[in-house]
Amino acid sequence: MLCKTALWTALAAALPAALAQHTRLADPIPAPLAVSPVTVTLRPLLQGLVSPVAAAVAPGEPGNLYVADQIGIVWRTAVGPDAVQKNARTAFLDVRSRLVPLGARDERGLLGLAFHPDYARNGRLYTYTSEPAASPADFSTQPPGVAPNHQSVLTEWRASGGSVDPGSARVLLRIDQPQSNHNAGALAFGPDELLYIALGDGGAGDDQGPGHAAEGNAQSLAPGNVLGKILRIDPLGNNAANGAYGIPATNPFVGRAGADEIYAYGLRNPFRMAFGPDGTLWAGDVGQGAIEEVNHIVAGGNYGWPVKEGSFLFDANGTSPGFVYAASPNVPAGLIDPVAEYDHADGVGAPIARQAVIGGYVYTGASIAALNGQYVFADFIGSTGSGVLLTLGPRNVVQKLPVQRREPLGLAVLGMAQDAAGELYVLASAGGSLTGTGGVVLRVAPGR
Repeated sequence: MLCKTALWTALAAALPAALAQHTRLADPIPAPLAVSPVTVTLRPLLQGLVSPVAAAVAPGEPGNLYVADQIGIVWRTAVGPDAVQKNARTAFLDVRSRLVPLGARDERGLLGLAFHPDYARNGRLYTYTSEPAASPADFSTQPPGVAPNHQSVLTEWRASGGSVDPGSARVLLRIDQPQSNHNAGALAFGPDELLYIALGDGGAGDDQGPGHAAEGNAQSLAPGNVLGKILRIDPLGNNAANGAYGIPATNPFVGRAGADEIYAYGLRNPFRMAFGPDGTLWAGDVGQGAIEEVNHIVAGGNYGWPVKEGSFLFDANGTSPGFVYAASPNVPAGLIDPVAEYDHADGVGAPIARQAVIGGYVYTGASIAALNGQYVFADFIGSTGSGVLLTLGPRNVVQKLPVQRREPLGLAVLGMAQDAAGELYVLASAGGSLTGTGGVVLRVAPGR
């Protein structure tokens, strides 16, 4: 991969004209979305939540699913055919007192949850939360004298006997966030038993403004800048600067420019990510205004933002909204294009209020044979309740996944989940807000 300086030198040589002179592409990908030949239905598992955004399986508990409600509660519920529609849940962890005050429309809160691979023996689990900036940050891009909006905090907890010890909280990592949005927050343990942490570019728009590097946080490898990146750490180690976690010696930026914790960079808001059965790390990266993308994340990879949005060149456009202006597959060199993408003119929901890709999982369950091995994900779309399910068909072509008796879906999709048997769940809410009790968890089941 090109280093930061070499990349921008190459870009300048390839694109000598001033970026502000470009013309916006109104419909970057003219072809409409294909429709999958598979039809599914959605069966209620949980109702009465607020904003379920993430879920995880605890090793040693194949019959349970742990659901993170953005307002700060982790719920435990049974899964499987007998559990559907029973709506039984138990509060497992409550972190509401740690969070910043949340608005009705907010990208902050409890955003990530992961259990250590050896959880059955050591009882360790991890959360990603948005908290007040009350303690010094381990990483910050804030200008001197400018307070961050909040801090993204990675915390370790210990559980035993089916409950979490509230006094076991151990903070591993604090990161200053310039603005309230683009927090990402997904946590996932890889086959290497290391913890991967998704971070957005810090918020605002176009990766610009206070707390953003001149080249964009996602491209910056300056000391202290881990925004717009995916990090990889060993939560049981202690060789990090703060002594609270370990840095794997095989991380791609150890011994070179860039924080040692960085695994990949050039991402805008990789809100959800997950490992596939073959060890591939899949991430859905939310676009700025035109392109939604799905990436295969590799060590040291640069995924282009804000030089590119998807496989298209991006014009930050000064103080006006940025835009894509040219298709540019595999150019500039050194940037990795998505394995799949779609644009905001594809009509995946009607009416379209907002689009944001929600990363999902490779289906490995037994109930929908026609989906086996396909990556199933979603689009948020927002307060209109027009969220949709998507899948990657042959040659990674994005297809709309029809949902029987729910077209439009009538929900804003906030996340996806997968249980120990490989079956999938949709995490959604009636209006996409942090008010009310319209949050639901729905099992993806075969259509009739």
